[in-house]
Amino acid sequence: MPIATYFTFEDQAQDAITFYEEAFEVTVKNLVTYKSLGMPDLDEKSQNLVMNAVLEVEGHSFMFSDTPSFMSKVPYGRNIGIVIELTDASKLTTYFEKLSQDAADIMPLQKTEWSDLFGQITDKFGIAWSFNLIG
Repeated sequence: MPIATYFTFEDQAQDAITFYEEAFEVTVKNLVTYKSLGMPDLDEKSQNLVMNAVLEVEGHSFMFSDTPSFMSKVPYGRNIGIVIELTDASKLTTYFEKLSQDAADIMPLQKTEWSDLFGQITDKFGIAWSFNLIG
C-alpha cells in the first residue's frame, strides 16, 4: 500500500517544489493549479496556487498543495499529512471509516475530478489523512 507524505503551504508550494527538485535531483509530476481545474469563483491569487503536485524521491511520494482563500490556513509546522492511495475501494473505505472515529474536519469519501473516491480527515490526534482511490 503506497503511503505518501503531503505538504500543505499557504502559498509557497511552488517555491518548495523547486527547492526539493534541486535538492533531490528530481522533476515534479502532475502539477495542477486551481485555475486548471476551472474554478472561476476563486480569487486571482488562489487561481494560481498549486492544488496538487508530486515529487518521487527514492520510491517515496512527496505531495504538495497551497491553501486557497476558501480553506482554513494550516498553522506553520502542522503542514504535513499522510496520503493513502489504494486500488481497492472497500479497503480504502474501511480505513477511512476507522480513522474517522472522533475525527474533525471530515471531507466524506466522494467522487472528484481526479478520483472516483477521495476524502480527508483530521484524526483525533490531529493528524491529517487523505484517502485516494487510484487505478
